[in-house]
Amino acid sequence: MSTTIKDIARETGLALATISKYINGGTVRPQNKKQIDEAIRKLNYVPRNTARGLRSSKTYRIGLVCGPPNNPHNAFLLSKIENIMRAHGYSLTFMSGDKYKEHVNKFVPHMLRSGIDGLIITSFSLNQDICSAVEHAKIPVVELEEHSNFHRTDYVQTSCTSGAYEIVEYLIKMGHQKIALVNGSPASYTACERKKGYLRALEDYNIPVNPDYIIAENYANDFGYQAMQKLWNLPERPTAVFSANYTLCLGIYEAIYSLGIRIPEDLSVVSFDDFELSMLLSPQLTAVRQPLAGLAEQACGLLLRRMNGDYSDFPRTIRLKPECIYRDSVRDLFSDAK
Repeated sequence: MSTTIKDIARETGLALATISKYINGGTVRPQNKKQIDEAIRKLNYVPRNTARGLRSSKTYRIGLVCGPPNNPHNAFLLSKIENIMRAHGYSLTFMSGDKYKEHVNKFVPHMLRSGIDGLIITSFSLNQDICSAVEHAKIPVVELEEHSNFHRTDYVQTSCTSGAYEIVEYLIKMGHQKIALVNGSPASYTACERKKGYLRALEDYNIPVNPDYIIAENYANDFGYQAMQKLWNLPERPTAVFSANYTLCLGIYEAIYSLGIRIPEDLSVVSFDDFELSMLLSPQLTAVRQPLAGLAEQACGLLLRRMNGDYSDFPRTIRLKPECIYRDSVRDLFSDAK
């Protein structure tokens, strides 16, 4: 016999109304939320969406468009969003943008025709025609990280500008002035925000901007490799490089190894994004850690509220603060000069 919310109530000792409110996207106390989530996992509770859908005209499916799932950043967000939405009775229809934007432009209309109650878009920007089609379908949308061409929508992001500023300021305080930036596309909102933080730090410390030290094209691994090769062939090499994301950093490290560059003796390296590999590298990588769990929770929470008709604070922008993790990949030039 399948588990019901009565079983959840017996397991948690909470009222049926509280459990029903939470499962249907309502806000409950944090302690109650924790108890319900634990009971759902323990009892393998799956809401009976067919009956619910007949009563409410809902499909209990949401769409998710994001970057390639072989990237640990995207993989974490995908897993976290799926787990949260499943706990609230929603299945996930997933599409990876990867390098093939035309696939997304075909698949999003397919999502709409098949029936979804809401859409989360992360690490990807949709074109104007697709945004118009989604708006015409009158379903709620939450954008996570990147901005698309929607007229108005909810938006959740790490405060990229402040994270980039803090990590570049750290390099400056360690004596570096020749600081390079390897960044994503100028059309990317997150890339623009990270560049803004980089430039603001240089400006605040009266360090001239060297255009040769700013290389921006996309967030791909191979571009990181090419950019590092280009930087090391400059007549005046940088003493530090700031990688704007994890995938770029992998390419940068590949080039560093092939060129025989020593970290941090020859070059200091910092990155936006922090994963397990940062601690496995030798020396360990100094990086900006994004609050990925918080991003997913905020995006799902907003979407659940909108799907349940709560537009009291629409459109809302939420920015979460990142954390800089200081390790051993930065050389202290001031100490060396003593």
